[in-house]
Amino acid sequence: MGMSSYVLDLEDKFLDTVAAAVKQSENISEALEVALANSSMVPQYSASDIDDLVCEYWNEFWSKYA
Repeated sequence: MGMSSYVLDLEDKFLDTVAAAVKQSENISEALEVALANSSMVPQYSASDIDDLVCEYWNEFWSKYA
């Protein structure tokens, strides 16, 4: 497995983790806490990038129920 494949696999796992956290969390802060706790999987993402990602996932998921 090449290095780029490894990085992309970790990114995919991180995105899956964020999606699962959004579905299981009572509020966006809980989902963000999980995402930040797993941020070592995506060192190329800043805290701001992660915050934006969680907000995007949160809004997309919960817009189905609004």
